[in-house]
Amino acid sequence: MSTLIQPGPMALVRRHFQKAEAGFDAHAAVFESVGERLRERLDLLAIEPQRVLDLGCRSGYQLEELQRRYPQAQIVGADPAPGQTVARGESWSRWLRRPWTSVRTSLQAPANTPCTLACDPHALPFADGSFDLVVSNLLLPWCHSPHRVFEEVARILTNGGAFFFTSAGPDTLLEYRAAWATIDSHLHGFGLIDMHDLGDTLMASGFAAPVLDRDNLRVDYPSIRALQNELRELGAVNIANGRRYGLMSPSVRQALDSAAADDERFAVTLELVQGHGWKGELALPGRRTGDEYRVSADSLRGSWDRTRGGAPEE
Repeated sequence: MSTLIQPGPMALVRRHFQKAEAGFDAHAAVFESVGERLRERLDLLAIEPQRVLDLGCRSGYQLEELQRRYPQAQIVGADPAPGQTVARGESWSRWLRRPWTSVRTSLQAPANTPCTLACDPHALPFADGSFDLVVSNLLLPWCHSPHRVFEEVARILTNGGAFFFTSAGPDTLLEYRAAWATIDSHLHGFGLIDMHDLGDTLMASGFAAPVLDRDNLRVDYPSIRALQNELRELGAVNIANGRRYGLMSPSVRQALDSAAADDERFAVTLELVQGHGWKGELALPGRRTGDEYRVSADSLRGSWDRTRGGAPEE
């Protein structure tokens, strides 16, 4: 698998997500837009799921939308540091490997009311076959072992259950990395896995005929500092192994501003990878031409420009 840069341990991810909890919703336009695209793809489902897991739910920003789509289903959110954890006082690792019924009873969540809990996505706390549908929006870039996450998702799905996810490909933030390349040789990105590698991993994890698609979106910011501010508020800071350590000095900040000052604004690429697959053997086309996975989905295509503001990074 050709991972670009491996992210740090999940405990570090959890700490940064917790720090970003208060400001996440105010800066989550990208997450919300990509999440809407993911939910549009759920129209492909021929099943009516009774139990749905939002893996990487963050603040719970899409739990209500999932509940409206599936009003009779039990909706559960799981995240390294969920913003709406029902059992907030519990240790995040306490739930690992607990059966579905035990987790639900402990959370005391009534049916048809979304609930959330904290967990490591590499070791999900649910029993085998607990869910009919798992969705995951932009969580994979923070997972140091995506293959393990896929295996866990396959384990907790019922036979014939579906997995829909989004991730970020290697072209994501290439303009930001190019600006840093003029200053130092450290790593300034992580967790960006090629679409074809993700497809291979899905198949190896037990998903039948995975379908993946990629699209380059352009996100426009007033400045590189506005981008950095939004990344920080989302907890999307650099946790790559081999990253630059320490605070950014005024001279480095000025050099970075100068490297990105050719235009009045600063636009970056989000290489959006969207995929889905079913647990079990299905008579569906998988790998299509040579080494490529592809699906035509006109409603999910096209570029997306969004102007975002933000305060300078401190």
